[in-house]
Amino acid sequence: MNKFFILLLRLLIAAALLSALVAAIFLAVDYLKTKDAFPPNTYLGNLNVSLLSREEAIRKIRNTPIEEIFFPTLTFIDKNESFTFPVQELGVYVLPEDTVDEAFKLTHNETYLKELRKRLTREQLVLPLRLALDENLTRQAIAEMAQKIDTPAKDAGFIFNEDTGGYHIIPDLPARKLMLAETLAGAKAALYQSKTELPLLIDYYRPPRLTEEELRAAPPVYRLAAYTTYYGTHDSPNRIHNIKLIASWLNNTLLLPDEVLSVAERVGDFTYERGFREAFVILGGELVPQLGGGTCQIGTTLYNAASLADLEILSRRNHSFYFNIYPLGRDAAVYPGQVDLKFKNNTGHPILIRSYADNKRLSFRIFGTPVGKKVTFSDPEIFLLDASGSFRPSTLREVIAVDRPFRTLIVRTVKDPQGKVLKEEVIRSYYKLYGEKSNVPIRRPESR
Repeated sequence: MNKFFILLLRLLIAAALLSALVAAIFLAVDYLKTKDAFPPNTYLGNLNVSLLSREEAIRKIRNTPIEEIFFPTLTFIDKNESFTFPVQELGVYVLPEDTVDEAFKLTHNETYLKELRKRLTREQLVLPLRLALDENLTRQAIAEMAQKIDTPAKDAGFIFNEDTGGYHIIPDLPARKLMLAETLAGAKAALYQSKTELPLLIDYYRPPRLTEEELRAAPPVYRLAAYTTYYGTHDSPNRIHNIKLIASWLNNTLLLPDEVLSVAERVGDFTYERGFREAFVILGGELVPQLGGGTCQIGTTLYNAASLADLEILSRRNHSFYFNIYPLGRDAAVYPGQVDLKFKNNTGHPILIRSYADNKRLSFRIFGTPVGKKVTFSDPEIFLLDASGSFRPSTLREVIAVDRPFRTLIVRTVKDPQGKVLKEEVIRSYYKLYGEKSNVPIRRPESR
């Protein structure tokens, strides 16, 4: 019995020694195979380099197409934009020596037994590639993206239905410009780290004039004032055409707090190319057909709407002749380069200006945040220039009868919701002639 146990013990010892020998041989063989080569189940990107030496791995990288080693596409990405390109369009290639050297350091930076233990606990080891790109091809791709990205600032938009009171606010966008050199440098750095998402570096360099936040805080959907004037019986189609044209340009104008509207600046140059036609204007004390005739009706109608909304009038001048299609003493002449109507949005909130022009009338309506103020105009006081050269109180009937220069005085009163007078403004105007009389000089008739 003792002999049996002794024999069994000897067999066990022999088996253990044999196993130790086999393990030692395995470790020795494995060590010799991996000390100057990559370990089994090692990948550089998608390329299997198991048990390859540095030189063999470099040759294999050089002989393998980039799309088989790396991802077939790369994406430039920003928080709001993304553009994807095939790697061939960017001229992407692997840096074989850098890739192999870096990978070899990662697989041979600890003792052999520690590295073996790591290998036994994982299925495979995927190491990053070191990549570069063709700068000329990548610049072309970045230039393509810039054409789509580079945009001026976009103001918040406002769609308003007066009939229902419903509105929709369109978000604003800042001005954007793709930073070409920075995006190229960022792409090179990201690729060297084997990243598939490259930074799209956009400079949001200028905020919009009007933001969605401002419109949502105080949407201009409450009518503050409105005013309408009608055309005269002798108005030509050309004059009505010009009025409709300018009214369309002013429609849906949004003014921010303290922003100034210059009607002359908004009208711009009178040219055929911009759609203007010839109609009567006052020039040198005569009615002369000129491009843009009818602009003064725009100025007069908008002036009265702005005054009723208690906006701050910065510049207003009456016509040298008075025409009965306008409110006496409350007209406003406009001719770019000579005379202008300007007013400021002094409400503290955005305002919306709407216009409407057809073949009979012109209307302006101003919407904003109501504060309950009430604006009224007094009846015009009329003063006639008599033979002595002084002005005396008169009537419109007398003015028409005697055909002499005259002036008017109107008081504009602003009251709070309780009826308390907040301010009074005196509006003075001076006219040479009454424009519906035959005494108004006409240099030549309008074309019809």
